[in-house]
Amino acid sequence: MSGVFIDSSVFLDFLEGKEKARVLLAGYSGLEGCINVIVFSEVLFVYIKATTGKKSYELKKKPELVKSVELTDIVELLGRYRTLDVEEVVTKEAEELITKYGLLPNDALIAATCKHYGINKIATTDPDFKRVDFLEVITPE
Repeated sequence: MSGVFIDSSVFLDFLEGKEKARVLLAGYSGLEGCINVIVFSEVLFVYIKATTGKKSYELKKKPELVKSVELTDIVELLGRYRTLDVEEVVTKEAEELITKYGLLPNDALIAATCKHYGINKIATTDPDFKRVDFLEVITPE
């Protein structure tokens, strides 16, 4: 599979109004751009915290506040990109990538997803992915 994996950092930059992220996302919407459930979760989590102004432990105690956050636009944005499954083989590969590259678990799952699906490009502002020799890092410019 070809295409570009879009990391959470690019979506978060877009939500902060950064033009470079907007241009990058526009260029990869549709079949060429991919995400996984890790990106979906990270982006929604940060969005909910930013929208409510609350920390995660506060949100845990206030489900009504979480329920009040309007998610339609952000889910629609993420829905423009193909969501790849994180299968068991991906989780096993992630363990190896943690050991080999010193990635944190979510980044390892993202890199393992790329490897499993044959994606060799990742759009990100996270420098940790530069350590992964099978990924070409694309940064918003």
